Amino acid sequence: MPTETVYRSSEDQTPLVRSVLHEQEHVWVLYLTGQQTKDNRLTHALLRDGLLAALRDVRRQWNEWVEHEEVGEGAALITSAELSSKIFSNGLDLFNALKDPHFFNEYLNPVFAELLTFPIPTIAAIGGHAFAAGFTLALAHDYRVMNAQRGYLCMNEIEFGAHIPRGMLGAIQSVVKSSTLMRKIVLEGHRFPGSEALQAGLVDALADGQEGTLRRAFELAGQVKSRAAKNAWQVNKELVHRESLAMQFEPPRVSKL
Repeated sequence: MPTETVYRSSEDQTPLVRSVLHEQEHVWVLYLTGQQTKDNRLTHALLRDGLLAALRDVRRQWNEWVEHEEVGEGAALITSAELSSKIFSNGLDLFNALKDPHFFNEYLNPVFAELLTFPIPTIAAIGGHAFAAGFTLALAHDYRVMNAQRGYLCMNEIEFGAHIPRGMLGAIQSVVKSSTLMRKIVLEGHRFPGSEALQAGLVDALADGQEGTLRRAFELAGQVKSRAAKNAWQVNKELVHRESLAMQFEPPRVSKL
């Protein structure tokens, strides 16, 4: 039977992330519960008490398996919204994020850094919309499976005059190597449906419906998890993503007098 751990807000105990370990397959699924915000906005609590705590616990478990030579055929991790949600993540809790000068360096960027250096393959199961920081959260994973029937990928900051923080841009650059595609994402705020996202290389596979998207993510996990069995996945990722990792720091902004 799968083992479930619920990660809650340290302030009010709201469930933020359900981590489900399918022990026989060595596959974790992190479900964004949507109970703090219905659209899974990346709040302080969801990032620190939910995603970061869950990812670090998975990393610790993997390291224990490595230490005791119990890795089997490897392992993988999938991130998904609950299947009842039409939204993977709608981005930042922007007002509270911008109020906190430490938000990017202490909350958002550590999650990106964790994913960009994760020791086992990671897959974002995008069952619905992924906007702004939600889009970049998906891009920080190694693979992405998207619902062909619902949802867009979009960096919509340009629509309301916001700049894209360095850490988020680093997550985009971990995937996007074409200047033309980068322009379309960052400067035009283009909305990519599943078919176009696949053609652009932003996602690796499409599936029908939210349940189908998660099933396809499980299939992909089964295909790639063995690549981590010799415990070289993290070191190689750090080399591949060295420039994106260097961007996971937001310089302090100078006040205008």
